[in-house]
Amino acid sequence: MDTLKKAGAMLPHLDLFQSMLDLRRLLQLAAHMKERGDRAMLISGTEITLIGGESLSAPEIVTSKGETVDAATAYRVLGQLEGYDAPEYAVNREALAALNARAVAELEGSDALRAFGETLARISAAPTDPAGPERPGTDRAASERATSERSARPRRTPDAETPRSEAAEQPTDDSAPAA
Repeated sequence: MDTLKKAGAMLPHLDLFQSMLDLRRLLQLAAHMKERGDRAMLISGTEITLIGGESLSAPEIVTSKGETVDAATAYRVLGQLEGYDAPEYAVNREALAALNARAVAELEGSDALRAFGETLARISAAPTDPAGPERPGTDRAASERATSERSARPRRTPDAETPRSEAAEQPTDDSAPAA
């Protein structure tokens, strides 16, 4: 199975990958809060507010590790984790970590992750051919045909065959000098 086909087999799992990425961003936001010493955060659809020694409000937060967490995504994911709609969500680090842990546990037991595992096993078991599939007329196919034709011919042994140069030097009855 070539790489493009393997990549295509992953397309049905894009939602799983996206939800995992969103959860990862929330975990990174919780770690960023801990680094800054923030006690809590408020998240609306348009703004993230970190509350601590220095409060910070922005439509997106760039963590110390360079990851960007935008308010719209954080709001949507937090709403899914909380299980209810609200104009904004208030959460401390510990609550955010607990919500993430619960989401990861649910994800591990999900049908989506099981289906991904099956796809991964299927494409991992598929034989790979780095040169791609064989097509008639390619140099590789012609080379393999020639090799198989050579192996089908019987092998000649040295004593069964007289080299051409020796055969030319040996006189025959027709060419013997007349006496």
